Amino acid sequence: MTDNSKPIPDTLEEIAQQKAEVQRQIRIQKRKMDGLARELFAPLEPATNKAAALTRAFNTGMAVFDGVRLGMKLMRRFRKFFGRK
Repeated sequence: MTDNSKPIPDTLEEIAQQKAEVQRQIRIQKRKMDGLARELFAPLEPATNKAAALTRAFNTGMAVFDGVRLGMKLMRRFRKFFGRK
């Protein structure tokens, strides 16, 4: 028995059937992953009003600021750990 408790195939036919099933499962998972990637990287919808636009701009600015701050902290720690040369 294998890890997933399926019997070991005895014939080439059974192996071919298992291979086809695994390939089907891989295609299903690939479609799911493609859909999630599209959803994650889809362009933002245009803001419907000024408040939404202002909020989005503020959030983007804060994300950039946090990224720069984190980068500076990491650089300081690397310099402290490795020493300035």
